[in-house]
Amino acid sequence: MFHRFSTWWRALSVVLLSLATVTWPSAAGAQTTSGFEFLHQDAVATLSHSGVAHFSTTLRFPAGSQPRAVVTLFPRIIERSQLTPIIAGQGAGGRPITSTGPIDFSCHTATVVQFDVDIYTRKARPNVHHCTTGTPRLHLGCPNARCDGVYPLRYVVTIGQTTRTVWSLLTVQATSVATPLRVNLVETLSTTSIDHPKRTQSNLTALARLGSSPVALALDYRLLNKVIDASADTAYRSALNAALASPLHRAVNAPPGFIDFGGLAAHQLQSEVHYQLSFTHDLLATLTGRPLDGQVVIEGRPSLASLRALNAAGVTQVVLPEGDLATAPSSTLTWGAPFRVTGTTSMVALSPDAPLSALVANSRIAPGLRSVLTLGTLDFLHFEAPYAPSVRSVVIAARASAISGSVVTSLVNGLATDPYTTTASLASSFATSLIGSNGAPASRSTVAPSGVSTWSSTNVSSLTRTIELVSSYANAVTSSNVGNTLREQVLTSEFVGSPDQRQSAISATDQALVNEVGYFSIDQSSITLTGPSATIPITVFSRAPYTVTAVVHLKAPGLTFPRGSSQPVVLNASTKSIEVPTSSQAGSNLTLQVLLTTPDGRLVLAEAAIQMRVAGTSIVGYLLTFASLLVLGLWWLRTINRRAKGKGRHAR
Repeated sequence: MFHRFSTWWRALSVVLLSLATVTWPSAAGAQTTSGFEFLHQDAVATLSHSGVAHFSTTLRFPAGSQPRAVVTLFPRIIERSQLTPIIAGQGAGGRPITSTGPIDFSCHTATVVQFDVDIYTRKARPNVHHCTTGTPRLHLGCPNARCDGVYPLRYVVTIGQTTRTVWSLLTVQATSVATPLRVNLVETLSTTSIDHPKRTQSNLTALARLGSSPVALALDYRLLNKVIDASADTAYRSALNAALASPLHRAVNAPPGFIDFGGLAAHQLQSEVHYQLSFTHDLLATLTGRPLDGQVVIEGRPSLASLRALNAAGVTQVVLPEGDLATAPSSTLTWGAPFRVTGTTSMVALSPDAPLSALVANSRIAPGLRSVLTLGTLDFLHFEAPYAPSVRSVVIAARASAISGSVVTSLVNGLATDPYTTTASLASSFATSLIGSNGAPASRSTVAPSGVSTWSSTNVSSLTRTIELVSSYANAVTSSNVGNTLREQVLTSEFVGSPDQRQSAISATDQALVNEVGYFSIDQSSITLTGPSATIPITVFSRAPYTVTAVVHLKAPGLTFPRGSSQPVVLNASTKSIEVPTSSQAGSNLTLQVLLTTPDGRLVLAEAAIQMRVAGTSIVGYLLTFASLLVLGLWWLRTINRRAKGKGRHAR
């Protein structure tokens, strides 16, 4: 009975599985067929004197589909909070103003369809319902001079039995623009850029083609060090160089957000605060030859002590996240101006617009739609104070790894043609004359803690010693990026955290240095000197896969070195030998101390004690030699005397 049931169940399972394999491809095909892609839409429609405007939209449909669409215009936005549901795809509230009625695309054979929509403000005209009979129209019932604003726009696309809705924004321009918004684009290149190299490279390649628009690239030294490393992808390096080729594309500093600048300064390590900044400069100069601008992009939530330490190190202009401030400027009407950071001596800051920055990096929104939503939001910000006496700045900051090349291209080209915006360099928005302009606060307070994290005395002493040794070794390395990698390890160990955590990081750096030093050794075979002016052969072994400049130091009691006891050596092979002349040897057995150090002598790479035997130079040797000569002389005299006596006997 049970056997029959299980057999019946297996048979039913086979039937169901067979049906599934037949129907699933159809379902997947239907889902693909029902989708469309929003490629482009004009962000601004400018009304003519006759009350007519146009905007263009480009959509991509599945091949073979016969889509229809309806475009609907809603009342203009009067508060920024109204933008949130539109960007989220939830739509605008209230009744629509006007609609095109169904637009039939069945006569289009191409998968990419571009169509125009007319806007008219005067006498109503009938809408068009087929793609071959004219242009779809939207009636906006307002006097021309009062039509300015940003309007929600809804696209309802039907393919077969499936309908999909997309929300967008459209700016209607009826009057001239007095003062466009100044937009500062900041793209951060951090270690995540290497984790997503293709996306970042497409971004940088797009920027290289957009050389006429100002952009700031915020650089993290960890990223630059990886790019310089021989193992890094050369395509990434080329893309970065190309992106910075335009003089309008500037590089700014973006140190890691977890560095405890305040702790360094509090423990007399202010030089490390400077090096946290200059290291990026050095790496960028090596990579591209380009300098850094003076602005610094701050990430994380630095303490007030860290901001003060940066200020003392010469940093006076920073891009500070809104989350670090007691009040986010984007949540008020008093945004757009630089401000002094309360509690610092001379630090001036700008804050990125957090909602806009998040929108630009939102990969769930198609690139073309993302661009038009960003431009619409910027246009709305202009309408918040269209006649402001001073220029207002909007900083949009995002990670380069989160923005594809198509997004960059669409956004930058859109900004170039949008009458309400103008791209500008980051430095220009820090002008002293703009501080407190348009009623914005001249100073803003941070919410970060004012104190510093705890450092132990061991942290300070061991870090100081590690800095000294790593610097010594890094300066000795001549053909590898290993020195910069060790320097990076030192810098990243200077983080906000507990003393134990920090000590573990410092110890890890020490061990990394020990591993590098372990490549070197000295031949300890005994040496025999055969005369008072003999040379000492010293052999150094190197297993390092790079070249190191070093110095061999020699020391032995009773032994002098006419050319000096220190000899430079370039370790560019597995075995390196040098000949050191000696003189004035005293004693028959000596111990030669040999040290291999970095050029400044601060780090010992290897050491050895070599036993030396000096042949023919001892007092005993001299006495034995003299005795041997004396015996030989006596023997010779005795032999001569015997021969003389023998001749005398023969004569008699």
